[in-house]
Amino acid sequence: MKNQPLPSRHNHSKGSLFVLSTKSTGVIAAASIGLAAAARPYGNRMTGQGLLLSMGALQCCWIGANLAISFLEAPVKFLSPTPAKRSLIDVGRHVFSALNKVEVVLAAFDLLGWYLLTQRGLVPGSASGFRQLGWRQWLRFSPGLIVYLFQSFTFLPVMRSVGARYIDGRPTENARVHGVYVALEVLKVATLTASTVTIGRALLKAL
Repeated sequence: MKNQPLPSRHNHSKGSLFVLSTKSTGVIAAASIGLAAAARPYGNRMTGQGLLLSMGALQCCWIGANLAISFLEAPVKFLSPTPAKRSLIDVGRHVFSALNKVEVVLAAFDLLGWYLLTQRGLVPGSASGFRQLGWRQWLRFSPGLIVYLFQSFTFLPVMRSVGARYIDGRPTENARVHGVYVALEVLKVATLTASTVTIGRALLKAL
């Protein structure tokens, strides 16, 4: 009886988890894009310095959220000797799911901000705006967004599936996917930091 798997309300396959992830993310993305579109006229009236400051603050908030959850809360949580590991993994799934949804809003405003910055030519090499940007410029101006989308629609559903199998006491597959997800988190923070530095340099020139 001790080794009997714990009952779970999340017996989803990888395919169904992917559908659930894309559906919930799609709904929140639509609301976020609508909110960003509503905020665009206000962004057009902002001064260049105000826009750069707002973008820098937004990206700092995004970096801070990832550092707080992925690199502080998650590691410290597993050092606690009291809760069972299954409970920690179950809580972690919900925490990272909530973070993923918050990042949708951050990503929507981040894309809007970079669009306004490139339209105004406030950062070097962006005078023609987003429509004329090549893939190298896209990687330069919105790398955190690209990593976030890749992470959300490929590795996050698999992570949820692995966590659900562990909680149910079933054999876990793709154990190495956790390491890849951590590497993507490091890459996302690094790319967001690099783009924030770009904003900071542009702001110093504008002062």
